[in-house]
Amino acid sequence: MLTAVALNGLGLEGGSEPPPIATGSPSPGPPSAPFTVSARQDGDDGNCTALKDRIASSRDLAEIVTGGDVAGVIRRHRGARAGELVTDLTIEGGTQPLTITSIDIEPEQRRPAPPFAGTLLCEAGAGGEEKIQLFADLDSTRPVFLTGRGSADRYFGGHVVTLAPGEQVNLSATFVAAKGAREFRLVVRYVRNGKAGVIPVPAPSGGRYAVTGYAAQYGAVYSGSPKGGFRLEKDSRPCQWSPAAPC
Repeated sequence: MLTAVALNGLGLEGGSEPPPIATGSPSPGPPSAPFTVSARQDGDDGNCTALKDRIASSRDLAEIVTGGDVAGVIRRHRGARAGELVTDLTIEGGTQPLTITSIDIEPEQRRPAPPFAGTLLCEAGAGGEEKIQLFADLDSTRPVFLTGRGSADRYFGGHVVTLAPGEQVNLSATFVAAKGAREFRLVVRYVRNGKAGVIPVPAPSGGRYAVTGYAAQYGAVYSGSPKGGFRLEKDSRPCQWSPAAPC
């Protein structure tokens, strides 16, 4: 059951619980954990990944062209999703009911850095299941989750998520960037038995939360998929994927 209620009625006074350890993939967790939270990158969002530098090593090029360990290449080059990062979050309740009061975004840098313009890897997308939709503008100095794309209303400004024992809630968080690149952390704030607590949300697959705006031009642009391999595009502009590209 998912319930939206006004934050004013929560009564958040009281002490703080010691923060339990969250994992990057679904796990039952210790019996005393108030809930478990896991994150995974949506592989069907049809988005692109940008790297700061142009891929030059024969090893990395072979992985990309043949559809080998593309994820490993992206991790080594500290790539970031271009345009928007879609992350699925799954929260599962523990043995007692509780309330998720917010999911906070904590940028690693005060302001966005210039967009990554080295290499762009783009793949086709597909549909997915329905989830609670959250949106965040990472070009903002203090990004927060909003109620919709282009909305100015904070989702957790007037909503909370209540979890019954063993209940599971799925959310889809879309992080958008147009002007720069940003790395960030995610933390879940909750109240259980009148006490507030915080749980960090590790990035999926040992990676990181990062998103970058599209550059006007790249050192190289590849299209395809990790399973079938990527091919080098003749045009080094992101014309097919970025509405703002000057094509």
